[in-house]
Formats: sequence, structure tokens, C-alpha cells
Amino acid sequence: MKRLKTTLSIVFLLSVSASVLSQKSDGTDGTILLGLHYGFILKGPDGWLIDSAARPEGSEAVLYREGSSWKNAVAVMYVRVIYKNEMQATVEKVISNDVSDFLKQSRETKAWESPNLATRDKKQAVVKGFYDAPNKNHELVAFIDEPKVVVILVLSSRDKDEFEKSLPAFKALVGSYFFVKELVDPR
Repeated sequence: MKRLKTTLSIVFLLSVSASVLSQKSDGTDGTILLGLHYGFILKGPDGWLIDSAARPEGSEAVLYREGSSWKNAVAVMYVRVIYKNEMQATVEKVISNDVSDFLKQSRETKAWESPNLATRDKKQAVVKGFYDAPNKNHELVAFIDEPKVVVILVLSSRDKDEFEKSLPAFKALVGSYFFVKELVDPR
């Protein structure tokens, strides 16, 4: 009986190993962003760089086209993480607060629904479009719900043509998102 268990164990391990070795990579390469209660991977779209050193306060990372910089890029993308709390316990409340705060800026400011985008880990990012009329700023914002945070990916540009040219890169960024795990509080 013991020999049978050992043989079955070896056969099982060999079949699992063969299965793993024959699988195609899902392209999980990318930049890992870690924080209290979250860890996720993003892959910079072709021709774009992920920079976690040049980020402004409140952002986890910024993206801009190769050959440019965060300060002089015409179109940029950035990553924010909002912690859920009693004031914004759901992704819907985070979105509602974001839209409300944005619309308070000016009467000409606009916000609209945009189609959801799928992430690499099969989640649906809720997407909103914004136009900040006083600053002539175009934005597309993806909200991704996680257990203790909402991850926000943003495409932003003051040039409408450049904004529209950057849409495929933004969709690729959202599509590359992969939540690794909910990290525990070390305290």
C-alpha cells in the first residue's frame, strides 16, 4: 500500500510538472507595486516607461513615453491607490466621490461613462471619462476594486489628439493589471 501511494505521488508530481512546463507564459512580467494591504503588477505599454521615483505625492507610479519625462510629457498616465474606509467603503462610493469632486471644479467640466476594461486577472475596471474645461485637460480613469483598496489608473493630457493617440496604451496598461495578493498589516 505504501509503495502504491509513493508511485501515485510520483506520477502526480510528474504530471503537474509536465503541465506547468508546457504552459505558455501569461506575461506576468512587469513592475510590482506594493503597499499596505495590496500588491499588484503593471506592465508599461510599448513605448512607455513606468517611473516610481518621479511620482507626485498621492501617486504610486507615473508613466510617460520613452524619450520624455513626467514633467514635459504631453500625455501621461499615473497610478493611485485609495484605501477603503467608513467614508468610502465600496468602489462605487470611491467613484461617486471622485466624480462629485471633479464636477465641483467648474460648470463646463464634464464626466461620462465609458466601457469597462478587462484586467489580466479577469476583473472589470469601471472606466469614467473626464474633461476639465478650465484647464483643457482630458482624462480617462479606470477604477479597480480590491478587498481593502481601490486601484486607480489614469490617462491624462491637455492635448486632445495626443490623448486619443494614447488610448490604446491606456487600454494596454489596464489590461496588464494583475492583483498579486492582499498584504497583511505587519503591526
